[in-house]
Amino acid sequence: MGEILSIRVILILVAFAVFVGLMVAKKLPTILALPLLGVLTAVIAGVPFMTPAEEGGQTIMSYVIGSGASRLAGTIIATIFGGMFAKVIQKQGISDAIIRKAAELAGDKPYAIAFVLTAATALIFSAIGGAGPVIMVSTIVIPLMLSAGIQPVVAAGLVLFGISTGGLFNVANYQFYVDTIGMDMDMIKSASIVMGIASVVAIVAYVLLNVKRTGGKSYWAKPAAGETKEVNVFALLAPLVPILLVFVFQFTAELSLIIAVIYTILVTNPRQIIQVASSSLVEGIQDVAGVTALMIGIGILLNGVSAEATVALMQPLIGAIMPRSAVVYVIAFTILSPLALYRGPLNSYGLGSGLANIMLAAGTMSPAAVGNALRATGVVQGVSDPTNTQNVIVADYAKVDVNAILKSTLPYTIFVTFVALVYTAVFYF
Repeated sequence: MGEILSIRVILILVAFAVFVGLMVAKKLPTILALPLLGVLTAVIAGVPFMTPAEEGGQTIMSYVIGSGASRLAGTIIATIFGGMFAKVIQKQGISDAIIRKAAELAGDKPYAIAFVLTAATALIFSAIGGAGPVIMVSTIVIPLMLSAGIQPVVAAGLVLFGISTGGLFNVANYQFYVDTIGMDMDMIKSASIVMGIASVVAIVAYVLLNVKRTGGKSYWAKPAAGETKEVNVFALLAPLVPILLVFVFQFTAELSLIIAVIYTILVTNPRQIIQVASSSLVEGIQDVAGVTALMIGIGILLNGVSAEATVALMQPLIGAIMPRSAVVYVIAFTILSPLALYRGPLNSYGLGSGLANIMLAAGTMSPAAVGNALRATGVVQGVSDPTNTQNVIVADYAKVDVNAILKSTLPYTIFVTFVALVYTAVFYF
């Protein structure tokens, strides 16, 4: 019996490795790889496909696929409302106005342009996300940075740092860690603040070490001024509304986003509140359709690896290799943080979500320790990963190799990971 169990464990590990390889090689999209791996893992672990109702127990059909597909329902709702808010921000010209106001404030000084435009990017991505906004920001921010003599790879890195830092405070993302790992919302918020501070330190160091104080060679002409919407100061503050509601008033992410939508329309176009809200909801759903499908796949993977039969198989192995001290926890996950790259096992929006549940089942680390390890390594993935859509888009606009961005930013993102892990080790391990 022990030999059969060992063979099954090996087969599950091989399956994980094969699917990582297929995703890295772009032979199988993540949106299909995750649910397939969830079902395959359950099959290898011996979870029955279907059993008579009177027998009860977990099955592939009802638990892995059925319950798994709806496991992240809360996250999906928050994502839809986040997509709606993002669409309102775009439609009303707020994101574009923030960047242009920041550019006017910075003038033509390289340091000022680097800091202010990165901050503006972070503010925008605290409220929105997706490939469309990345393209919009890249078309404006990168030319402005290049015209000030900032090197293309550095400009690209700063845009990605801005996107990542803003994402730490995008409340639409928080529910994911509650649903997948069982993290406490207060812990998510406090860790976001710590990681945000560490990200600011990393950005400052990145600018000081890579940007010349005075303007040098212009790498790109300034973009021509186009027609833009006039946006009042109350509208410019719209991205901060959901953050304040969640962090200060303890509102849920979903309610905060809905209030933010209403506020934004009221201060920009109150006479067409119904039209703007309805069109933003429909278009927002379209924008997050791919992410929603990914959430369904992640849910199936989560239930596949958290099924009783799978946990019974993997618990001894995972329990034996998991960190049992705070120091080992920090060292291990800092060293292994590059495994979040290339759709690796520490990518929370890939195999990492499944691996996290196996870690939790081992019982050696709390949900806070496991979840924050993935959030911490997620900074490495969010800024430096060449397989990210946003990295490919930014690299294309900056005319640099996406792997050059990886080399340029990796030491700084590992630093942010280290700080987040130290914080978790001290207060939550």
